[in-house]
Amino acid sequence: MVPREAVARQEWWDVLRPPADLAHQCGQLVSKLQPSGALDQPKLSRLVRSIGEQSELWQSLVVVDPSRRRYRLLYEDDRIDIWVLSWMPGQGTGFHDHDHSEVALMCVQGTVVERQMLLPSGAARVEMSPGHCRTGGAGYIHAVDHKEGEPAVTLHAYSPPLIHVGQYVVNEAGILERKIEHGRRELMDHTIQI
Repeated sequence: MVPREAVARQEWWDVLRPPADLAHQCGQLVSKLQPSGALDQPKLSRLVRSIGEQSELWQSLVVVDPSRRRYRLLYEDDRIDIWVLSWMPGQGTGFHDHDHSEVALMCVQGTVVERQMLLPSGAARVEMSPGHCRTGGAGYIHAVDHKEGEPAVTLHAYSPPLIHVGQYVVNEAGILERKIEHGRRELMDHTIQI
């Protein structure tokens, strides 16, 4: 495996264009579910479940890459974006939030672990296997890590679209900081170990 510090960050322009036919089909699902406006957590959950049940909508976007977690845009409009994420051993996001966006994430292949901080120390852990879906509101803080499958695959839907992500890091003085990242920029692994 390539050391994490040797892996260059995947840039957002690498993943901008979803396949037109898949985007069109997903757009129809979104419009059928809610013709206008942002989608709330229950609707986001229904949407990722519907997409997850149709492997022809996401399977071609799965990328096996042992050096970094990969993500591909499946659909976007002015109120939502939907992503296919591929996870290999040792890959994870580190703790982050989705700023103003609500989120639904669903495992469709393999297993990932979602962690949430427990203060003053530790983390709650939920194993997500195919069919398992989690949701969170704006400001929802979590980390996701690969557990099983080469690759494990998750679907993520954000409404409104994911413009900013808050990445949580501990600085040299041991102080927790929130760094703002573009929503399409790759989060690097394990910024806080708990």
